[in-house]
Amino acid sequence: MSWNQPPPYPPLLPPSRPGWTRMRVIVPSAIGLFFLGVIVGSAGSSDNAEISGTAKPTVAATAKSTPPATATTDAAVEPAPTATKAPTTKPTPTKPTVAPADAKPANPETAKVPNFVGMVLQTAQDTAQAEGFFFLASHDSLGASRMQVLDRNWKVCTQNVAPGKTVSVDTKLDFGTVKLEESCP
Repeated sequence: MSWNQPPPYPPLLPPSRPGWTRMRVIVPSAIGLFFLGVIVGSAGSSDNAEISGTAKPTVAATAKSTPPATATTDAAVEPAPTATKAPTTKPTPTKPTVAPADAKPANPETAKVPNFVGMVLQTAQDTAQAEGFFFLASHDSLGASRMQVLDRNWKVCTQNVAPGKTVSVDTKLDFGTVKLEESCP
């Protein structure tokens, strides 16, 4: 080997760290910052009377009004309006009135049920909510007990309330559904 030639093997470099090793520091730090933000955000003061359950007394100021000044030759000085403090009283707690469970409103809102058969389940639900029906359910019409997780992949085959019938908006609408690629039973 000559002194002027490079060595026959490359010099040893320190090993570089793979990218996943940095994630061992970044991910726990991000999770810790998230929980710190949740703790700080939930540690707010409870000055709001509705949240704490107690009402704070208020001070009302009243001002005496004076009639408008008229132009006279005598120099009259009018007293400035004064504020008086209204007496403060403790609010009396009132119990909220709760309607009995079996009591129903005198005139429940009613709506005409549209025809949902043939619609995509998501569209049928959106249409029902636009008509005022919010108590909705769906089931697998083939009896396979499959859950309708992604509503856009299901179509309506049956409905429990006949189309065109006027019912209360509190009525439960139940849709019998199958997957889009399947045929209705």
